[in-house]
Amino acid sequence: LVLGGNGYVGQNVLHAAIQSNLFSEVRSFNRSGAPTSPSQHLAESLSQVEFLKGDIFDAAARDDAIDGSYAVVSCIGAFGSNDFMKKICGDATIEAIQTSKLKGVQKFGFVSSAQVYEGSAGLKIPPSMPMHGYFQGKYNAEQKLLETYPDGHIILRPGFIYGNRNLGSVELPLQLIGAPVSFVGNHLGPLSSL
Repeated sequence: LVLGGNGYVGQNVLHAAIQSNLFSEVRSFNRSGAPTSPSQHLAESLSQVEFLKGDIFDAAARDDAIDGSYAVVSCIGAFGSNDFMKKICGDATIEAIQTSKLKGVQKFGFVSSAQVYEGSAGLKIPPSMPMHGYFQGKYNAEQKLLETYPDGHIILRPGFIYGNRNLGSVELPLQLIGAPVSFVGNHLGPLSSL
């Protein structure tokens, strides 16, 4: 089960799960259901996914979605106010971790951030600054995952993720922003923490 499988990262995780042929079924649970305009290279794989529409904060919907899953991967994330980001990037995954443990899920994966580790610049951002909620939420979810699944977890900490994203009939080339950001982050040392 992939949580947040309608976003850019989630769609690619679903595609990889289908292409691996390791799973008898691949499902996604997210607020909007199946993507309306998946990228062309993902469309065939995503047509094999069972999309479940619901709110991760709705306990009954979350229970139903997670029930019977062997593994859960959270790709949940969003940008907005610090409170909103802390809730979506952290609390949503924490709720899923707790439900997964109660439902007997064996493995839990989480797509976090390269700026989330003890001593990172991301965790040093003051609460009043933009992105504090994003990094703190991801950190809180990581801590809960480590506590709840000490031997059955994987945490991925990618840098800025980019590629083409379809928004209706428009294809947004995220690499126009992502490539320069990645270059700065990889080649200019301390500036990467700005």
